[in-house]
Amino acid sequence: MFRFFILAFSTAVIFTSFAVAQEIPLRIVKAVDPKLKKEFEYLVFDLGKGVELKLVKIAAKGKTFTMGTTREEQEKLIREYFDGKKSGVLDNETAASITLTDDYYIGQFEVYRAQFRRFVEETKYITDAEMLEGGYGYNEETMKFEGRDRKYTWQNTGVSRTGEKHPVTNVSRNDARKFCEWLMKKCDGKIKLREVRLPGEAEWEFACRAGSTGRFCFGDDEERLAEFANIADATWKKKLGGPNAKAIQASDGHAFAAPVGQYKPNNFGVYDMHGNVWEWCDDFFGKYSALPKEGNARQTKNQGESRPVLRGGSWGLPPVACRSANRYLVGAGPSRYGAAGFRVVAVP
Repeated sequence: MFRFFILAFSTAVIFTSFAVAQEIPLRIVKAVDPKLKKEFEYLVFDLGKGVELKLVKIAAKGKTFTMGTTREEQEKLIREYFDGKKSGVLDNETAASITLTDDYYIGQFEVYRAQFRRFVEETKYITDAEMLEGGYGYNEETMKFEGRDRKYTWQNTGVSRTGEKHPVTNVSRNDARKFCEWLMKKCDGKIKLREVRLPGEAEWEFACRAGSTGRFCFGDDEERLAEFANIADATWKKKLGGPNAKAIQASDGHAFAAPVGQYKPNNFGVYDMHGNVWEWCDDFFGKYSALPKEGNARQTKNQGESRPVLRGGSWGLPPVACRSANRYLVGAGPSRYGAAGFRVVAVP
């Protein structure tokens, strides 16, 4: 039940409106994030029917950061979160110094349902959950999580209030990669992109940290997560978690997944990197010390483990699972979960 709960389970921030014809599928714009009062460069895909997808530029070329969790921080986590006992979770986070080789763009938000719907409408794509035995969801009548069940797909996680600006879930990593391939085909050559894909773990963590060396993008104070993230909080605990569930005392206002862009962005202008829904990464799982020196340290070679990795935590998880360094190794095959989605990276 605990494993299922981890994985089972808008108004987006509005920027200056850019009226463009649909024959321009890709453009670069500069706009001010109204919450940060700071200008960013965005790569914008026009998906048609009034739907756009924005990626914010991350100036990463030549930047070095500590990826993972230092020994000193692990000792603190063991005392604070693991009752003084060594956790296997931390074995996968051994810190390493990583230097990124390229600037890149990363999704301002997690891919949301209206965006994924445009992909399905144009390509007639059928997700793994729809082709196989379904996904996971919440039964509002029994008030229980359940699945796999064919009634649960990217269009239905059982929560009746889920809208088009909620992050898409019940999609496998394969489904997410197909979405990225579709975006790549929209490149008309005027803006040169080498890749459109899921983020590598190093790219994901660098963008999540946004310059912070703490547990979260703003530091270590877990109660502040209510400002930046949708995690297990007072709202969730009252509706779903029960009196003994681990959660922050503050309320982020959402018991289930929230529409994208509801909270504060980090200093790089990226939203919802902590919590909301887990996010697929592209590379092979392995030790950070073995990451390549090229290609933004994305691990394209199998180090002996073919299972994919999820990052970021989700709306029903405590702070320890929503840290910048936390990684979750999931089952092989076309895995899909009611609380797992993705965001996109583009490399110019």
